[in-house]
Amino acid sequence: MANTISKFLFDRVGIPKMQTYLDLGGLRQKLIGGNIANVATPGFESADINFEKEFSRLTGKSNRLEGMVTHPSHIPTGNSAKRPPKVETVDVKDGELNSVNMDQQIAGMAQNEITYTVGAQLLKQRLDGLRKVITSK
Repeated sequence: MANTISKFLFDRVGIPKMQTYLDLGGLRQKLIGGNIANVATPGFESADINFEKEFSRLTGKSNRLEGMVTHPSHIPTGNSAKRPPKVETVDVKDGELNSVNMDQQIAGMAQNEITYTVGAQLLKQRLDGLRKVITSK
């Protein structure tokens, strides 16, 4: 019973969506960090995710249907939240060392930092609100 109540409270406040938001931000930070670390690696293809598109897919705000998985060995199809985010790579052009553009990577990292910080602050506010409700007399 207590688990049902806590799940209801956290779902109503949006904690699972905030977790997804922060998880995607962390993944994007790792991808950008890997791109920067490999700036001098010959043939390296830079990678990134479309944050907004993946967040919409994982939180169910899409017009695509989710395929039903009836066995743990089945591969999720359609708009499944169990499917990992799609990582997009940029092909190396002829005559270039790799596809890493440092200006784009630094700008992406700065944007991702702001996005992640906002998400963390929103989560903190929601948890503070829950704490206030629970501890008030």
